[in-house]
Amino acid sequence: SLRVPCDLSVEYAVKGAPTRQGRMKNIGPTGALLTTPGAVPPVEVEVIVSFHLPLSQRPVRTLGKVRWAHQETAGVEFVHLSAQEREEIWRYYARESGRQRSPWPRSIRE
Repeated sequence: SLRVPCDLSVEYAVKGAPTRQGRMKNIGPTGALLTTPGAVPPVEVEVIVSFHLPLSQRPVRTLGKVRWAHQETAGVEFVHLSAQEREEIWRYYARESGRQRSPWPRSIRE
């Protein structure tokens, strides 16, 4: 999927487990690459991720699903974003990539 490099602090938690700290190394409209100091959650596990985008007034807190994992790195797909969170991620992605058009079909954006 579409991604741009970043280096953002992220908190994540598997349901019923304590919150852990990590870094987000790239982000796009549909997901992100997370790195952690230790093992990452297994593939297909749902995680709550929380991060703050530069120039954003509030943090993004959303449900994600681990799509792949290797040692201390995981690809997480965003599976539940509010319209505002989706727009904030898109604005960050567009600004960092120089891209002008939204990758979201009109029916998803509305």
